[in-house]
Amino acid sequence: MASLQDKVTIITGASSGIGETTALLFAESKAKVVLAARNVENLEKVASLCKTKGLSDSDVLVIQCDVTSEDNLKTLVDETVKKFGRIDVLINNAGKGTLGNVMATPEATLDDIMNVNFKSIYNLSRLCVPHLTKTQGSIVNVSSIAGQRAGPNLSAYCISKAALDMFTRLLALELAPQKVRVNSVNPGFILTPFAENAGWPSDMATDYLERLKVLQPLGGAGKPEDVAKAIRFLASDEASFTTGHLLFVDSGRHCGLPV
Repeated sequence: MASLQDKVTIITGASSGIGETTALLFAESKAKVVLAARNVENLEKVASLCKTKGLSDSDVLVIQCDVTSEDNLKTLVDETVKKFGRIDVLINNAGKGTLGNVMATPEATLDDIMNVNFKSIYNLSRLCVPHLTKTQGSIVNVSSIAGQRAGPNLSAYCISKAALDMFTRLLALELAPQKVRVNSVNPGFILTPFAENAGWPSDMATDYLERLKVLQPLGGAGKPEDVAKAIRFLASDEASFTTGHLLFVDSGRHCGLPV
């Protein structure tokens, strides 16, 4: 997609899953990519893969970043601007989940999930906005169908994604006069390490994958590439008249019940 060529793009959570796949897709589109995550070893592997897509060393920046650290976020923005001189696209992808209903979720767990899934995005977006207004750039937040559909055993996760969805809409309206677009992708179940990291037992995950053949009408679980392509569209000039939109990438799951 030519409209992403040379666009300076920050991608959080770029060390695996949707973030890694998005980085590779943007590399194919000749964007300049800033890869941010805690796992530097994995980030370096993703950076090497980006270079196999045609990027040079000067087109890729790797930054170790804990998104819950405001100092780390400031360093991420400062180092990006120092190397590239601007920011065109921010992809807020880093996130985490945990199992548990409201009564089984202590405040400390809720705080942890909110800090990663919402407050880090709030803080990083605020740091990037002054630069994005200069380039009339765009923000894409990686949310979830869980932001719009309640999952009783995913209480903290659903709450955090619901907050993120409202933030996407609010920020889109606030930044529209500056021609900065803000959108989100809201995936259904995607085959990444996310479920395992959230503590899903293997047998539970296996049973759920079978249920997805019904829950997600186009059939089964999605792939990271499905989400990455949607992110690329929203970030690109192809979506120049789109802002405040929540793009479901869920095989139609959001359309009805059961969820």
